[in-house]
Amino acid sequence: MKEPMDSIVNTANGISIVIPNYNGESLLRDNLPSVFAAIAQWHGSVEVIIVDDCSTDDSCNIVRNMFPKARLLVNSQNVGFSKTCNAGMTMARFPILLCINTDVRVETNLLTSLASHFEDPELFAVTPRIIVEREGKNQGAVIAAYRRGFIRGGFVGMNEDLPSRENLYAIGACVAYDAQKFRALGGYSEIYSPFIFEDVDISYRAWKRGWKSIYEPAATVWHYSNATIYRDKTKHRWHQVIYFRNRFIFHWINLSDPAFVLKNILIILFRLSVSFLWLNFTYYKAFWEAAKKWRSIWALRKMEKPYRLLSDKDILTRTARR
Repeated sequence: MKEPMDSIVNTANGISIVIPNYNGESLLRDNLPSVFAAIAQWHGSVEVIIVDDCSTDDSCNIVRNMFPKARLLVNSQNVGFSKTCNAGMTMARFPILLCINTDVRVETNLLTSLASHFEDPELFAVTPRIIVEREGKNQGAVIAAYRRGFIRGGFVGMNEDLPSRENLYAIGACVAYDAQKFRALGGYSEIYSPFIFEDVDISYRAWKRGWKSIYEPAATVWHYSNATIYRDKTKHRWHQVIYFRNRFIFHWINLSDPAFVLKNILIILFRLSVSFLWLNFTYYKAFWEAAKKWRSIWALRKMEKPYRLLSDKDILTRTARR
């Protein structure tokens, strides 16, 4: 993602709020008022950029009529989460980028709580408590583990009292980024389109450069993630293919410790040799879809190599449960 000239205004406490939207008519009505209520409690500069990904509902009219202070960008075609967010981030003017999904309702202290951390020159991203009540999870705190050849991020329970800590990654549902670092990383990698793992990837690439992600429990948001895709078997299978494809891509781009790379390869080969026994053809399809992107994966891996300061082991040690 190219950085537009003079795109970042030199306002130390300025926040650009970027909200991706696709057919979120009811979500905009329900949740966007909470964002403007948080803005009202914020004493710095702010802008709201809503990027519509070719919605077929009345989303754009809702924004124009109910939230006229927001800047509305409309994609010329449906491109998915990462490209839609990148479009908004490119237009943002302020040093802090706050990405909020339309299915997130926020507390009024959100901006103040997150912005206070950006005096730290090593900070890349910060997330609040992100409560998913139907799952009983707090997605804001992500605990690292390395099991069966893959890096895994685990959410904590929604009632767990966890202090501020370093996070494996900052989930994209509600996250504040350092704009300069976000752009230095090239924004969300669009190889993961249409969705899943772009937020994991950019946080991990930031960690490799010594830029940390942290969890801030002083602010809370509620993530009303849509369960429809899991009730529709066709959509669920497609979702699973995208998930496993992007998990392969993430590891092939980012793993660098030799022992981690070797174990990942061996586990994948083993799974490929036995998955047919359980009729798990999703795994094969996902592997093939990832393998077809090998040239792009290798190019991204080479591009990131010169910037690696921290090892995989360093990152996992810092973000594991302590």
